[in-house]
Amino acid sequence: MKKNIWYPLDNMTGVYVGQYVVPSFISNSIALKVAEREWVLISPGASMLHAWPDICPHADSRLSIVMPNSFHYMGVEAWLARYPDAKLYASKKAIKRLSKKGFTDITPLELEVPNLPDSFEVLVPPGHRGGDVWLSRRDARQGALWITCDSFQNYERYSNQPIARTLQKILDTAPGLKMSQFVKWLLLDDKRDFKRWVLAQLQQDKPTTLIPSHGEVEQDGELPQRIAQLIDRRL
Repeated sequence: MKKNIWYPLDNMTGVYVGQYVVPSFISNSIALKVAEREWVLISPGASMLHAWPDICPHADSRLSIVMPNSFHYMGVEAWLARYPDAKLYASKKAIKRLSKKGFTDITPLELEVPNLPDSFEVLVPPGHRGGDVWLSRRDARQGALWITCDSFQNYERYSNQPIARTLQKILDTAPGLKMSQFVKWLLLDDKRDFKRWVLAQLQQDKPTTLIPSHGEVEQDGELPQRIAQLIDRRL
């Protein structure tokens, strides 16, 4: 997948993914088309702005921007400069840190969620220090989708950048579907609660498509079993 271009996700109507690099790692922006002039953006990268008219030609479109944890905010200011009326969302836990970064008027997702199709559900995993937010979409025809944040990574290979490659090896973030040591050591403040919740949610949703914040989209009928095994090994 080329960087800084929006792609429609296979078999998922109204779901677009764009990749950008920050600081040396592949990151994903997700755009959900709610209506002809209404979108929900998750972790939008600044460099994704130039290609935005390719899928959203209407300058007066309404945007809701979800910051999926307290660390995923780097591109938001650029999007607010273009769309000053965009509404910001994050979890209560993430808002504490995001407010210190200068963001105001953030709506807690525990109190209100963006306008989304009925097949979507906003999830706030417990035990996550960074205040992660996920989205789940259950659709009998198109299959179940998870949009997660930093809990999982799915890099095809090690980075070509020496520092990034070294970090990937130390933290076990590549290659393939991973839960890194960084998540285990620093992002989870209640591993047992998080593990219990994820395994239960897997049984309920049975996702066959995963869009992590970092790495490649994964589409696999065996994905629920693979994620469960990953959780059991790491936690």
